[in-house]
Amino acid sequence: MREDQAMVCPFCGWTNEAGEYQMLLHMETLHAEDDLPLGVKEENSYRASASADNAEDAPYAECPIEGCGELLALQELDYHIELHAEQSSEHLRDASTPAPEPDSRAGLPLSGPSRAQREAQRQGESDLASVENSSQSKAISAWRRLLKMPGSSSTNVVSHAKSLQDEKKPTSPYSIRGRRLGKAQLGKYAHEERVIPVLAQLLEQSSSTKYAYLCHPCVQHVSKIKREGGFCGYRNIQMMCSFIIHTKFKGYTHFRGVIPSIFQIQEDIETAWDRGINAEGRIETGGIRGTRKYIGTPEALAVFCLLEIPCEPLAIKDKEPAKSEAQLMDYVENYFQSGVEDPTQRIRRTKLPPIYFQHAGHSLTIIGFEKLKNGSKQLLVFDPSFHDSSSILRLVGKTFVHPLPDLALRQYRRGNRYLKAYREFELLRLRTDTEATG
Repeated sequence: MREDQAMVCPFCGWTNEAGEYQMLLHMETLHAEDDLPLGVKEENSYRASASADNAEDAPYAECPIEGCGELLALQELDYHIELHAEQSSEHLRDASTPAPEPDSRAGLPLSGPSRAQREAQRQGESDLASVENSSQSKAISAWRRLLKMPGSSSTNVVSHAKSLQDEKKPTSPYSIRGRRLGKAQLGKYAHEERVIPVLAQLLEQSSSTKYAYLCHPCVQHVSKIKREGGFCGYRNIQMMCSFIIHTKFKGYTHFRGVIPSIFQIQEDIETAWDRGINAEGRIETGGIRGTRKYIGTPEALAVFCLLEIPCEPLAIKDKEPAKSEAQLMDYVENYFQSGVEDPTQRIRRTKLPPIYFQHAGHSLTIIGFEKLKNGSKQLLVFDPSFHDSSSILRLVGKTFVHPLPDLALRQYRRGNRYLKAYREFELLRLRTDTEATG
């Protein structure tokens, strides 16, 4: 690693030229929770402008499911736990039921593998997973320890780290080189085809769907690592970046073909603040470099503005939650309608970017819109709190007929039951070349 690509520890200023993994080990070893100075503590409170007027007094609770760690509004907790339960039941079904049959119309064989073949395949996948887990265990372990690190709210620590960084500051704010996200964040098929084409087939087969829209199929579902906690804002930025990189959207060269790491995103946010872009965020947070503090739409906007990626924020607020939800649905449907090439299709695919979506306590990535035959409307989302289930991943790159498409889609649907508790929403969308020049 060249000198201008070195990483600087946000706590002591130690310069590392060996890569991100060595920095994680350094922080795990020398800056563990018990070794931090007095007064440096976790700042685990939610901060985002898309919150209710009494958001500070709103009741929140940590998800009780082991390994999740998401901080949720109490009214959202039941729904969130149900999604966990659904994922668990899908894993159980995967172990006891065969995969959906291939579609004979696609010219694929009608007869599936025998039971013995399926058992052998499962054993082979298990062996492969063991090898993969062994090779990644140290890196994942380091991440987990790092993510238990208290957020640094001490002015002295932040000032000291900044002064040390200024002495050895790289010439470019983008010189901290990341690595391609792996299976821990992107799932089993991290380096293969995407999930959105699978969702398109499920929507086609759903008896409850009247019509639906989907964004560009290249968008990757980036999920949080187990026990990661409240890093949903970073993961949604990464999902937006997957589109920017794949489609060579304006500003894509900043990423050098690699989805940015959390370290990189934090560096970009701090750099944006240095340049006066949404600089009030630093005052509100006390700085986020090297911490687990939550970020929201203002920070995502700061990153894209810094990198000269054209984008447009939108805030939706109404005293009546039903009106806020209606405005949200109208906006998202109109957005996807603008990119439809063939409006006669029931499932209307587009080449549009996804939308960064924030409400009090959580953020998601909107990948589509759906209207049901009963007249209700739903957002189609990638939620960083949940991985794609193995039953979904098994269908990537295939043509299939699913026995229970609505059940498979549940994790990706967010309708009135989820949204009815909120009066405020924030959206951040990328602006196309036509909009930017028009």
